[in-house]
Amino acid sequence: MSEILRHTISDDSAWTADDLVRDRSWEVRLGPAHVAEFAAGLAAVQAQGLSLQQITRANFPCGPALRDLAAHVVSATRSGRGFTILRGLPVDGHSDDEVRLMYWGFCQHLGLCVSQDVQCALVADVKEKGIAAGPLTRAYGSKRVTSLHVDGTDVVGLLAVRQAPSSPLTTLASSITIHNEFLAQHPEWLPLLYAGFPWDRKGEQAAWEAPLMPQCLPVFSYAGGQLSAHYNRSWITSASVRRNLPFSDEEVAMLDFFDAMAKKHAYATAMAPGDVYFANNYTVLHGREGYEEDADTQADLKRLFLRIWFFVPEFRAFADEAVERYGITSFGNMGWTAQELAQGRNLADGHRRDFLHAVV
Repeated sequence: MSEILRHTISDDSAWTADDLVRDRSWEVRLGPAHVAEFAAGLAAVQAQGLSLQQITRANFPCGPALRDLAAHVVSATRSGRGFTILRGLPVDGHSDDEVRLMYWGFCQHLGLCVSQDVQCALVADVKEKGIAAGPLTRAYGSKRVTSLHVDGTDVVGLLAVRQAPSSPLTTLASSITIHNEFLAQHPEWLPLLYAGFPWDRKGEQAAWEAPLMPQCLPVFSYAGGQLSAHYNRSWITSASVRRNLPFSDEEVAMLDFFDAMAKKHAYATAMAPGDVYFANNYTVLHGREGYEEDADTQADLKRLFLRIWFFVPEFRAFADEAVERYGITSFGNMGWTAQELAQGRNLADGHRRDFLHAVV
């Protein structure tokens, strides 16, 4: 267990909804130069006949506007508020596949993108799939409320392609602010939070892998002057169910307090088609309101967001990098690069990943 941080953090990472209303520097509206360079990048990969898996930083060109935009995304997620929202990516007039190519190509300039699920999705479709969520299954994209949580890599990007008629709001919250609340109101719970919980693997592990993470993942950890958080109550609860080990009353109260503080300080924002947010998973939680959508709506008219996970070189300090940075993602068909998937590395019995070394 890492050293427990015992003082309040007051820098830009510890924000509240009111802070974001007063200072909207986290929001960037794309201009004609950005749109033109996205179109040029798409034309370049189409002219070469490249599939999404074949697109790399080298063959998806970025002009000066997109290079500056990529530098902004990396800087904004690595420090400061820990997230940014870009508004106005060119989705209108393009097919879903073309949008995927542009989005994936741009993200090659941000970091090392990896697969996200049992299907090896590199760009995951976040949409209603009619999958019944259970305590031990993963069913992202349902119409139910998505509680504030983190994903499994340094940064998550979520791009709106089509929105539901009710335009459910996206919610973001600072996990650093939540730590401040624990320090002020329940410092007695900090040792439990720093010790952490096992996380379930939702049945997506390979045949030779354990169904749970072998170590506890700390809810909070502190290293190199940086506080990190790892919180997804669904995955924590699944581990409790799988182990047939219910939470204690104190653990329930502690997790409920975390959720309550996340909700209290969350900022809600509309995401229109062409809007994308990039968020640091160690300092920012993300979620969404529930929504309704007619069952007979055509598939190509239904709400669709596209998600990309990636690692960023020299992103931050970790008390235990193997557990905190890679433990959530490094199992089954999760955490593979496009090149590794093309080589069939994920299909080899007892496989081992190389990306742990490629990032640093």
